[in-house]
Amino acid sequence: MSELRIENIETILLSYRYKENEIWKWSGGTTLQRNALLVKITTNKGIEGIGEVGEATYVPHAVVQVIEERFKPMLLGEDPVDIEKLWQKMYIRSAHWGRKGFVIPIISGIEVALWDILGKWQERPVYELLGGAYRKKIRLYASAGMDKPIDELIKEGLEMVKEGYRGFKIRIGEEDPRNDIEKVKALREALPPEIDLMVDAGQCYTDFPWDLNTALKVAKELEKYNIFWLEEPLHPDDIDGYAYLSRATSIPIAAGENEFTRWGFKELIVKRAVDILQPDVTRSGGISECKKIAAMASAFHMKCAPHIFGSGVGFMANVHFIASTPNAFIMEFDRTPNPLRDELIIEMPKVEDGYIEILRDIPGLGVKVTDEIIKKFAFIEKDPVEKRKFEPLF
Repeated sequence: MSELRIENIETILLSYRYKENEIWKWSGGTTLQRNALLVKITTNKGIEGIGEVGEATYVPHAVVQVIEERFKPMLLGEDPVDIEKLWQKMYIRSAHWGRKGFVIPIISGIEVALWDILGKWQERPVYELLGGAYRKKIRLYASAGMDKPIDELIKEGLEMVKEGYRGFKIRIGEEDPRNDIEKVKALREALPPEIDLMVDAGQCYTDFPWDLNTALKVAKELEKYNIFWLEEPLHPDDIDGYAYLSRATSIPIAAGENEFTRWGFKELIVKRAVDILQPDVTRSGGISECKKIAAMASAFHMKCAPHIFGSGVGFMANVHFIASTPNAFIMEFDRTPNPLRDELIIEMPKVEDGYIEILRDIPGLGVKVTDEIIKKFAFIEKDPVEKRKFEPLF
C-alpha cells in the first residue's frame, strides 16, 4: 500500500473540427470531427494521471455521466497503485449493466490513468513497469486509404512508401464489393511488391455488414493480390462466421478492435476465429487487460496488431503495451489529420524508416493536457460522423 490516495476524477472533452480538405469517408460514414474523452485522476500528493476512453466519440455526454455518477464515487479515497484491485472492483460492480459497450472503454481509460500515476510515482516510464522493453523500436504501418478515387489512393500509398513505411492500410466495405476489389487490385499493382497491404472492411461500422457469403467472395478475389491481412470482414458478433472464413481463405484475418476483455477475446482465440488479434488499450480493458489478452494469444501462437486511432494519450498507452509485449508485432499509425494525437504527447518518439523508437525515460505515459490545449481544442457540440441515409437494399 502506498501513501497515495485518489482525490478527484474528472473528464476532459476535446474536439478538432476538420477543414474541408481534411474530411474523410469510410464504411462508417463521413468523418467531420475528431473527439477525445480523457480521464484525469488527481492524487493527494499532486500526482496526476491521464487516460483515454476509446470510442467515446458518439456518446460523450453519456460516458461523462456514467463516470461522474458511478465510477468516481467507487474510486475516491482508493490507493491508485492498486491497479489490479481497482480494475476488478470496477469490472465486478459494473458487470450486470455493462460488460461491453462503452463501460469497458471507461474502465480502460481509468486504468490507463492509474498506470500514468504509477509511472510518475516511481519516476519510470510505464513500459519498464510492465516488464521492460522487449524491443527497442516498433514497426509501423501507415493507416489511411479512406474512401477516395483510385488515382488519389495510389498517390497516397506511394507517398507513404516514400516516407519509409513498409505497410499501408486502406478502407473498403462502404459500397459495392466489386468496386472494393478493383481498388485493391489497382493499389497492389501500383505499390512495390515488398510493401505489405492491409485491407480494412470495417464491417462493425457500416449499416449493412457483409454476411459470410459476401466476405468469402471478397476474400477469394483478394487472394490474388498478396494481402497482408483482411480486417473486420464480418460483424464482430459473427464469431462462428469468422472461424469459417479464417479456414476458407489464405489471407490472414484480423479483428478485435470491437471486442472487450479477455473473456471476449477468448472466443476469438480458442476458436481460432482470426489469425491476428487487434485489442486496443483504450477500449479492450486497459493496459493490464491487453497484456492478459496477448498472453492468452501467445499460448495459441497468435500475434497482436493493436488498434490505435485516438488521441496522443491512447497512442502512447499502446506504445508502452506493444513495447513490452513479445507477440505485439506491429503498430497502427494513423495518417489522417490528428492534432489531438500530436499535441498531447510530451515528446513524440522518433519515427524513421517505418519504425518508432520507444526507449525514453519520461515518467508515466509521456503525455500532457494543459489549459492551453483544453482551450485550443474546446469541445464542439456537433456530430463527428455523418452517417449515410439508412436504405435497406432487401
